[in-house]
Amino acid sequence: MKRAIWTMALAACLMGVAWQARAADTDTITVTVSLESVISVSVTPNTWNIGAVSLSGSSGPASFTATVGNTATKLEIMGSNGAGGWAIGATAGADQFVVAVSSPAITLTTSYQTLDASVAAYGNKAFDLTYSAPTSDTKGAGVDQSFAITLKASAP
Repeated sequence: MKRAIWTMALAACLMGVAWQARAADTDTITVTVSLESVISVSVTPNTWNIGAVSLSGSSGPASFTATVGNTATKLEIMGSNGAGGWAIGATAGADQFVVAVSSPAITLTTSYQTLDASVAAYGNKAFDLTYSAPTSDTKGAGVDQSFAITLKASAP
């Protein structure tokens, strides 16, 4: 008799477990993710060896490509003055040289100017540069007149 009671109790427990095992519920986790915005620019090539140029001479065009990151980007460009005292300017003159972008037509200064208002994400902007030497020089031959051209990437 005890055995029959234990058997019935065990059967009842198993039926309860089986009943609970059939009961189920679900829920969903909604996940939102996106890439981090990267505003960047890299230029290829990143050097320009003009070499020796005579007074009033010029060189170019030299071709460059600016590539941007994963976000639409505004590109701006500017030049710097020469290391040995020459100034970058709108027209060639005494101790003043010119660097120009062909498209869009920009004459570089020491202030940023828009090269492209909006380059698409992962896109690029090709551009050509020309150099015009000063018409006269008071610094002397062999003085290093190297300079930099800087591109700035920002949100459009």
